[in-house]
Amino acid sequence: MVMEKVVQQKIFLIINLSFFGDVLLTNALCQNIKLNYPDSKIVFVVNKPFYDAAKYQKDVDDVICFDKNSENKGIFGLLKFVRDFPYRKKIDTAFILYGNDRGMIMSYLLKCKNRISSSGSPLKHLLTVNTEEPVRFKHMQDRNASFITAFTGKKNKILPIKYITNPENDNLAMSLKKEFADKELIGLCTVGKKVKNNMPLDTAAELIESLNAQNKTVLYFGAGKDCREYANSLKKTGCVNFIDLTDITTIYQMANIMQLCSAVISIDTGTLHLAYSSGVPSVGIYYQPHLAQKWAPRKDLYPHTVVIDKDFSTANILQKLSEVTSLNHLKI
Repeated sequence: MVMEKVVQQKIFLIINLSFFGDVLLTNALCQNIKLNYPDSKIVFVVNKPFYDAAKYQKDVDDVICFDKNSENKGIFGLLKFVRDFPYRKKIDTAFILYGNDRGMIMSYLLKCKNRISSSGSPLKHLLTVNTEEPVRFKHMQDRNASFITAFTGKKNKILPIKYITNPENDNLAMSLKKEFADKELIGLCTVGKKVKNNMPLDTAAELIESLNAQNKTVLYFGAGKDCREYANSLKKTGCVNFIDLTDITTIYQMANIMQLCSAVISIDTGTLHLAYSSGVPSVGIYYQPHLAQKWAPRKDLYPHTVVIDKDFSTANILQKLSEVTSLNHLKI
C-alpha cells in the first residue's frame, strides 16, 4: 500500500502593531500572499483596539490580539503572548510591518522559519531572515504589498485594499437606516491622532450647516477623548444638527454604517482608509499636503475617491463631495 504524502498548509504571519489606518494598508500584502499561495492560511497579529480592522479584511483567516497596553505589556507580557500563541513553531514566514522591534522579537521567539522586516533597527540583522529588502515604493500601501516580493522574488500585484462589510446583519446600522430612511446620509470624521491633521472647528460647523441646508444628515464618526471634546465644542458653537456616533460604534459597525452613506468626508486618518476600502465614495482631506503622496488613496485604484491637499475651504469640500456622490456606481 502506497502512503500519500501529506502536504502541510503554509501559514503566514503578519505582525502589525501600528494604528488603525496602518493595519488596513497591509491588506494588499494579504491579497498578494493568497495569489501566490491560495491554499495558505494568513494569521494577523494586531494591537487589541484594532482587531476589527484586521478581522474583516479580504483574505485574512485568523486574527490574534496583542494587548500591548495591558496583558502583553513589557517583556513578561510578550513572553506570555509567545507561550500562549496557538501557531507557535508552525509559521512558515512572518512579515513584520512598520519596522517594529517588538514584532521582530516576537517572530524570533515564535520560531518562524522566515522572518522579513523593513526596519533599519540593528535587531533586524540579528533576528530576521530575508532574501532582500522590500521595494521602496512611494506609497505605503504598495510598499507593504512588496513584502511578498522579498519572499518570492516575484513582482507583487498592485491591488486595492478591501474591507468586507455586512450592514444587513448589523442591528445598529439597520436601526439608523430605518430612522433616517428619508434622508441622504453623509459621514464625517474631523479628528485623528495628530492635531495637525484635524479639521478646523469653524470649517466643520460651516460644512455641517451647509449639508443640513441641502437636506442631508451628517453622521459624525470618532472615538476617544479628542473626538468627544471636538464634538462637544461643535455643539457649544450652536452646531447641533448632526448624529454624534463618537464612541458608539466598533470599527466594523462604523464600516457597516458607512454603507448607508452617499459619501464620507474624512481627514487623513484610519476612518478615511476604512471608508474607501469598503467601497464608499470618499473625500480625503490632507491638511499636511506632503503626506498625501505616501498615504492618500490612489485614484487609479479607488476611482470613487477625491483627495484635497490644497484649498481647504468649505466650498471646495462641498464641490468635491458633489463629485464623489455622483460616482456611487464605482464602488470597488
